Amino acid sequence: MNADDYAHRMGVSHIPVREALRALQADGWIVLRHHQGAFVRDRDPADLADLFETRIHLEDEVAVLAAQRRTAAQLAELEEILGRQVGTHDSGEIARINAEFHTFLAACPQNSVLTEYVRNLSKRVRFCFLPASMQRRSSSLTEHQGIVAAVRRHDGNLARALLSAHVTDTRNDAARTLAPGSTHRAAISAPAAPDLSALV
Repeated sequence: MNADDYAHRMGVSHIPVREALRALQADGWIVLRHHQGAFVRDRDPADLADLFETRIHLEDEVAVLAAQRRTAAQLAELEEILGRQVGTHDSGEIARINAEFHTFLAACPQNSVLTEYVRNLSKRVRFCFLPASMQRRSSSLTEHQGIVAAVRRHDGNLARALLSAHVTDTRNDAARTLAPGSTHRAAISAPAAPDLSALV
């Protein structure tokens, strides 16, 4: 994709298009190649392993702190996110709500640095999670509900154990979509790019 060509088709300046492309590159969706344009990046097993290794260590502590520090309003917001997850059957929306859940859970400790780390991590994990999102729709919902129940009871140890198991299961299912012979291979090598117009 060429940024100037896209800007011309959309009838906008090339500046916001290039800014949007840089944002997509930062989130791990595309690769920008000098004088060639923007390309949807391949999903890399090594990247997936690194992302989930980081997530499991970081979010284990998020779960404990969320259970200790969450407010009633934050708990209500988590339950509202779960309500939207129940009614979602679109793979892209499932992946988006999954990222929203993890990011908002990280806001419950009321530590802005921690929230920002998890927000940035969730953007990149979303790219790897997308091919497995429909497969994990039911299990992710059940696991999220269990985590919220533990947070509701201020049970940090249970919240950590449930979140660790959830992230591990998600990593394993996402990794299987990268395995040779996976029925998801076509979607992985050429996934649909996110709607760029929303960023312009």
